[in-house]
Amino acid sequence: MSNKTKSLLFDLIQISSIVFFLSSGQILAFNLILVSFQVLAILILLVAVWEMRRTKYYRVPDIGKQNELVQGGIYKYIRNPMYLSQLLFFGICVLNTFTIREFVAYLIFLINFIYKIQYEERLLNSNFPSFSKYKSSSWRLIPFIY
Repeated sequence: MSNKTKSLLFDLIQISSIVFFLSSGQILAFNLILVSFQVLAILILLVAVWEMRRTKYYRVPDIGKQNELVQGGIYKYIRNPMYLSQLLFFGICVLNTFTIREFVAYLIFLINFIYKIQYEERLLNSNFPSFSKYKSSSWRLIPFIY
């Protein structure tokens, strides 16, 4: 399977999962603590997008248009803050209105991100010589855990 096909497949699963979550019911949590985590997820996303603004970033994970490896701001600590924000936000949605169907969809969403991150890191490692050092000083997704 070509890199372009893999990238599109990862993206298709991600977007399909998001559409499923958005269409399956309650998006904002009922509980103030859970809403706080959703707000945190949105803030993480906004900060990550702001840090990525100077690159020629695009959604599909192929390397080519990016002109630099972003290592500052939130990226100093977490290599995939945009993915973290999505997993946190929709994880709260699943906790808020738990159904087996949403839980299975979330597992697919999570597994997709794990494989997508590994795929992207191989691409970044082969295209940015500084990635190896950056990888050793940052967390993949969740600080102090993964």
